[in-house]
Amino acid sequence: MPQKYVLITGTSSGIGAATVKLLADSGYTVFAGVRNEKALQQWQQSNHPQIIPLRLDVTQTKAIEEACQEVAKTVGENGLYALINNAGNCIGVPTEEFEEEAAKHLMETHFWGMAKLCKACIPLLRKYAQASGSSARIINIGSTGSISSFPFIQFYNAAKFAILGFTESIRFELAPQNIHCSAILPGAVKTEIWNRAEESIKASLQQLSTEGAHLYRDNITTALQLSNKLENKGVSAQAAALIYKKVLQSRKPKLKYFIGADSKLMHWMVRYLPDSLRHSIINTQLKFKKTL
Repeated sequence: MPQKYVLITGTSSGIGAATVKLLADSGYTVFAGVRNEKALQQWQQSNHPQIIPLRLDVTQTKAIEEACQEVAKTVGENGLYALINNAGNCIGVPTEEFEEEAAKHLMETHFWGMAKLCKACIPLLRKYAQASGSSARIINIGSTGSISSFPFIQFYNAAKFAILGFTESIRFELAPQNIHCSAILPGAVKTEIWNRAEESIKASLQQLSTEGAHLYRDNITTALQLSNKLENKGVSAQAAALIYKKVLQSRKPKLKYFIGADSKLMHWMVRYLPDSLRHSIINTQLKFKKTL
């Protein structure tokens, strides 16, 4: 059986870092994709024989091409067993106050970077499937926000909905080539992304106009408090990494995998409740004030 090489993006912290460590300790050879020099050096200093640090900014087409060329040289005729598109970020802002550049960067990170990496890695994944006589994998990371939205993180939700739709489409497309495609939809996980989201939301509060403060400040604060409450009940990054490994090892991977009780509950609500009832339940939790 060929060596199982796995490429993971967004591995500087959180679930990405936990997954790199778990898979490397389990015998996989892992390309740990990171955007900045500090994170790259940290992986280099780990000196783990199964971890290959890789500079990879998913928002830059040239960086993706160069990283995939390096991966191709390393895997050779063995091919790439799995691509895990894990890179992500989050911004929180009222829709009428958003900055286009920040919103576009979020979409580049979550969606276009994922799509470009899939495009670049499919030949390497196909090579593994041919060499091994078994399946290769693409795992794209969505979230509970792939199936149900939360206020003030509309671009994050848009990206996550797009990831799920993209994954389902290529699941049909690539199945004849023995490349299985799945989406993992975590709920609340104790990672840095929510700290960054909180910082973004607090920054947006400081920048609100007088009218904007009247219309949004109290409700943004309420949404942030609920988000923090959910995060405090979230699973650890290490527990989430176990699900990533489960998908890699499954003989017949499903389209969707849910992480955390909140994600599974939301899946049930979306599946069985009318939208009006689901929204009523969410509104009860949010307790937004009327501003007009």
